[in-house]
Amino acid sequence: MNTVRIKGKDYLVPGIFADLINEDSSFSIYSGKEFQNQSKIFKEIRSGKYIIPDQAERSSFERIYRTLSERTDEFISFDQIQQISKMSFSRNIKTGYDNFRSKILDRLLLVAENDKIISLTEYPELRFAASFCGEDLYEYSGSSFLLPYRFYKDLTRSLAEKVYINELQSEICAGMNVLLPRSQETTSLFAGAMDLSKIKSDLKIIDMGCGSGVLTMLADKKFESCDIYFSDILPESSASAIYNIEKSCGNNFIPDAGILSCDSEKNRFLCCRSGDLFEKIENKFDLIIFNPPWIDSEFRNRSERALNDKDQKLMERFLKQAKYMLNKEGKIIFAYSDNSGEKAVEKLNTFIDENGYNTVLELKDKIQSRQSGRKWMNIFVKILSL
Repeated sequence: MNTVRIKGKDYLVPGIFADLINEDSSFSIYSGKEFQNQSKIFKEIRSGKYIIPDQAERSSFERIYRTLSERTDEFISFDQIQQISKMSFSRNIKTGYDNFRSKILDRLLLVAENDKIISLTEYPELRFAASFCGEDLYEYSGSSFLLPYRFYKDLTRSLAEKVYINELQSEICAGMNVLLPRSQETTSLFAGAMDLSKIKSDLKIIDMGCGSGVLTMLADKKFESCDIYFSDILPESSASAIYNIEKSCGNNFIPDAGILSCDSEKNRFLCCRSGDLFEKIENKFDLIIFNPPWIDSEFRNRSERALNDKDQKLMERFLKQAKYMLNKEGKIIFAYSDNSGEKAVEKLNTFIDENGYNTVLELKDKIQSRQSGRKWMNIFVKILSL
């Protein structure tokens, strides 16, 4: 994280906000009483300042944010309007307007620590808040950090949206940029593959690219006396998995020998450092679980990482690396689909053969596609061995 100094105190700025908040930014800190003065706040926002309340009620934030949302046109300069109007397409004009609007709304900031939002009088708990803002669980120093109130609103809204998972008989939610597991069929195929495992206990398991943690929790249901690791390139995914696991098992993750861990009734969960595939992983495993992106396309932002894999490069690298991370007689369970056509499936099978894997079993299903112009797609889960 970068650091900004405000009135003699240092505040960290998560990387995803680095283009928004930096050492050249200007800030005003308001007491709870001063935060009622909307006209002064809007005057300072118009001058380019960021507003940080020392402490305020959520209702005060909501009132100011709502009024600011209604009046954003007043804060967009003539030059900015001219810049937007020169854009080629109506879609670009809307995007340009929305970007300027967001930058204005993002001038209303909160101060947070890793387990709570300290700008709000009720100190709402948000465990591993910095990781929901994209910071590695193991690198955050514990100091106060800044985040836009708009982001916090979106994050709380995202965590409030829940999907019921039949195989878990419980609900799952996810933070910003993290894909919710809406395909019951995919989860059921993974459950079927885990059911076919000959050994059900004393395994080292990793859910690679854990996302919301649904497959991590599924492994907890299917196995016992196991160490179940989970990892993702996005810290907000690891934070989402922790959030769901803690809600499910009723225990909190705590540091243990340098790693965050939590006990369920049957197993032990361990959260790995965020990294690209096995980049930060030192152990070998008896079972590697992987639900990769299925769409052959470039990802344009953090949220598309879970969906898009141009030329299947991620899947190719996974299969090359995973064989060195398996214990003797270890297995891989992964899902894929023909979402990007039969050639993508053929290419995947070539990767499997080139790396010396054997396909132990394949389970299949057909689901309705969310992709434009495509009604159905086949999905399958393979069990691989060396």
